[in-house]
Order: sequence, then C-alpha cells, then structure tokens
Amino acid sequence: MNGDHERLTSVALLSTSSVQLIADALCMELRRFDWDVRIWQSGFNHYRQDVANPASSLYLERPHVVIVHLDGEDIFADRLRNPFDSAKDERAQQAEKAAHEVEYYVDLLCERLPDTLVVLNTVYLPPIHALTGVEYNSDWNLGDLAVHYNAELTRIRERHRNVLVHDVASLVMFAGYQRWVDPRLWHLARCRLSGEATKILARSLGALLRAWKGQTRKCLVVDLDNTLWGGVVGEDGIDGIELGEEGIGLAFAEFQEELAKLVRKGVLLAICSKNNEADALDVLRRHPSVRLREEAFAAWRINWRDKATNLRELAAELNIGLDSFVFIDDNAAERELVRTSLPDVLVPDWPQDPSGLKAALLDLAVRHFPRVSIIAEDQARTAMYRAEGQRRVLAASSGSLETYLRSLDMVAEIGFADGFSIPRIAQLTQKTNQFNLTTRRYTEADIRGMAADPATLVMWLRLRDRFADCGIIGVFIARQCNCRAWVIDTLLLSCRVIGRNVEDAFLAVACQALLGRGMKQLVGEHVPTPKNMPALDVYRRLGFELIQEIDGVTRWQLVISEKQIAIPEWIAVRLAAEGQYA
Repeated sequence: MNGDHERLTSVALLSTSSVQLIADALCMELRRFDWDVRIWQSGFNHYRQDVANPASSLYLERPHVVIVHLDGEDIFADRLRNPFDSAKDERAQQAEKAAHEVEYYVDLLCERLPDTLVVLNTVYLPPIHALTGVEYNSDWNLGDLAVHYNAELTRIRERHRNVLVHDVASLVMFAGYQRWVDPRLWHLARCRLSGEATKILARSLGALLRAWKGQTRKCLVVDLDNTLWGGVVGEDGIDGIELGEEGIGLAFAEFQEELAKLVRKGVLLAICSKNNEADALDVLRRHPSVRLREEAFAAWRINWRDKATNLRELAAELNIGLDSFVFIDDNAAERELVRTSLPDVLVPDWPQDPSGLKAALLDLAVRHFPRVSIIAEDQARTAMYRAEGQRRVLAASSGSLETYLRSLDMVAEIGFADGFSIPRIAQLTQKTNQFNLTTRRYTEADIRGMAADPATLVMWLRLRDRFADCGIIGVFIARQCNCRAWVIDTLLLSCRVIGRNVEDAFLAVACQALLGRGMKQLVGEHVPTPKNMPALDVYRRLGFELIQEIDGVTRWQLVISEKQIAIPEWIAVRLAAEGQYA
C-alpha cells in the first residue's frame, strides 16, 4: 500500500460454510478505519476447488489477503457423526491429517500468490455432544481433535512468513458457544455464526489486518487518581489510596499489571493528570503495590493545567501525532473536553467499577494496539523515548548544534537486509511518516522478496549513542532501472533521529555499495504527504540535481561516480556482517 492514507485492499474469503454475513461485517469494520475494501467470496464449501484451480477467479482477483475461514464442525464432521468409531491413539493422527490437507492448499496459495497474506483460524468443537460425561473417564474423546489441529497451525505459520493465525477458538471461549452459534441460521443459510459472533469475528479480523499493516495507535495516556489507583493521593495520602493485594486495591493492581504488559509489547505509556507532581511520583516510586514504576512511562504531564493542552505537549515531546494517542480517564467531563478539543485522540468510555478495568483494557488493546509480532525494538521502546528526553537536556545545555551532535558519540551500524532485520525493516516502512521520502508501505513478505532480488538493494541503519541503543531506525531500498542507474524506492529514518545528519552517513554508504555493483547514477524521489515535509530538502542538501517536478513529486539525480557524499565527522560508521543484527 502506497501513500499515507491509502487503504485499498482486496480480500478473498474462503470457507466451508456461508460467509456473506462475515464479508458484510468485515467490510463495515474496516471502512470504519478508512479502508476501501473489496471482498471476493468463494462459493459454499468451494474453497478446495478455487485454490486448486490455477485458472479460478480467486487468482484472477489477485487479492492482497486470503482468509481461509474453516469450521471445526466441518473439518471433523465424520468424527462428530460417529464419535465412538475412533480409538484413543487415532485422535492426533486425525487432527494432523486434517491440518496437512489445509497445509496443502496453503502451499498452493503461497506459491501462486507469493505477496498475499494468508489468514488461517484456530477451530473449536461443540462443548456438549454425545461423549459429554464420558470423555475424560474413558478412551473416547473429541476435545483433543481441536487442540492437536490448532497446534499444527503454528507449524504451518512457521513455514510461511506470509501466513497468520487468527485465534477464533479464544473468541468463542470468551463469548460462549451458545452466543456464538445460531442453529437456525445454519439450517436456513448454512451459516453457523450468530449475528453477535459475526460482529466479534469481523472486529477481531479487522484488528489483525490493521496490525499486519502496522496501522495501530502508539501511546496510551492515563490519568492517575481513580484511574491508576483508587482515591485522590493529594487528599488521602500515599497510605490512603486504594492499591493493594486484596479487594478493590487488587483491581487497580491487576489493571497496572496489564498496562505493564502493553509496555512490553511496545506501547508507549504516558501520564496526563491534574495532581501535585511530587505526590504522584512518590506513589510510583515508593508504594509497595505499584506494578508500574516511574521508568515504565515515556513522559508525563502532572500539573493543574487543562488536559488538552498537556496532551498537545506530550505529543510534541514524544514527537508523535495526536492520532497516535488513546486517553484513559475516569472523569467523564475530562474525557469530553479532550474529545471536543482534540478529535484525533481516541477517548473511550471507561468503567466506573474498578473490577472492570482489566477487561476494558484488554478489549482496548486488542482493538487499538494490535500486534502480530514483537521484536526487540518494541520491548525497548519506552527506554528509547526516555533517552530522548536526556538528549533534549543535553541539547539545551550545548553551545551549538555541532557541539551537541559531537557530544552524542554516535555510532551508525549499516548492513544488508537478512532474516534478523527484515521484521524491523517492514515495521519501519509501515509506521514511519515524517522522514520518509516516498511513504511506501511493505510487509515482511514484500521485504523478503526484495532482499532476494539481485536488482534490488535493501539496507538498514542502526544507531547507538551515549544514552541508548536506538535499534534499527533507518531503511534504504533502491531498485535497478537500467545498466547504470538505480532509483531510491524508500529512504526513511525514525523521527527520533531527525536532525542528526544520520541520513548523510546512510546515503554515503549506500552509494559506495552501488558503486561496488558498477552503478554510476542514483535517482531519488520525494512524494509529498502532509507529514513528510521534514524530508523535503534532503536531496538538494546532499548535492542531488533536480531533474523533474510533476504535481509536487520531485525527482533528483546524483552522479555517484563523480560526487561523494561526506560522512559527518561526529558519526562513526561500522559495516555489519551478515546476521550481526541478531
């Protein structure tokens, strides 16, 4: 998907049952997030024929996503009809046989549609059936079938990097089987899902697809009094607030535990609270039942100003957009103020009963902070943002910009895409907006294909300084257009390193790599978006010549055999060996 606002996605929906209701609900869900979705549907229980036939309309559609939604009651229909016919030691073999059949069709899809995401689902079986009561007291059992089959899906996913598993079985457990299925719809329309289940499924699928595209919120901002703990610390004191190991205090402690887990997944956590800062920080530092200490928060505004102003300042400090924020506050008036003043900030309604906080947060996380994978940079993200605060203090005390940059002791490590770095490279293309010359979005499968193409160069840049290891923060992708020239497809840097001239070192090393391949010319593009103006002048500044301008899109050329880009003196450059990123 190219462009900051482009959401055009073609989805193919295959199933063993009728999926019209799922298609309608998924379209509605994704359109709520500005996706322009077209859904192609297989005929009833026709997915095998559509996948097996290379001339089928499935392949003519060339979808971006194929959802293979299979039902356990269809996969194991024979076993459900004859539950007494199989011996105990045959259950795992039956599940593996079913999974291997699905794997065969997945292999075909991945071979014929190598750039397409394939989504499988975990399955469930009816909890009440003919063997109920004797299942765990005899050799007859049905439950193991779904367990064995779902475990096989993990193996299939590990074989194909463009396969994801949608955990439908957990959704059924959460909602309850009786709420999930509708026998009447099955008999009349061959659709097993109830209307409620269809909405839950579409919502979960939508979150999975948005996570795959990296379209998630980045920062959760929380109030303190009656949100992170019960009571008002300024009135009740640190010993009087509700936070502990029993009763309502435990509800707040469990809520904090879930927040800490979000931080481990790469979600930034910040505070926006009307309070005395010393009182609030005293709780975070000293209270024995606090699950979130001061270092868990990337930034905070704890004062008596209005929260809309404080949220604007937090966005500026963290250098992320307000549309990356989710704001939690127990006070309905404060929530409404932020909704009205800052419409880009997501402000959910929030439970008044502390016992509902954990469930509300988990629901919020699934919907607005979805993840399909977690990499090292995710787990270190809060520390990286806190280090940025230390850099700002250093910059304020430095006599000049160059003095500040020299004092950072920066080391840029640059290497070529490999199995270790590809997930982070894809993540950066999906999320980076400000210093991103073309804003082209790519999945891991896309990057893997480019890295394997001899006519494409994919490089990464990792930056360390005196305060922190920033991880991989830069991506360079170039494609060969003729025997002498390459075109820069992607040049991006994390917003955390804008202004340090890191791009100079990156392009200098990339040009040397291209010269080594016999290339003489490099062409760069700037495709303007509302967010990427900080990258506007990079090519001019580094000596590229403007050769074309059409509708605001500019093309620049550098004859790299004649002009070398200088590496700033304050950046040490190291070339990484293959696999060194690990």
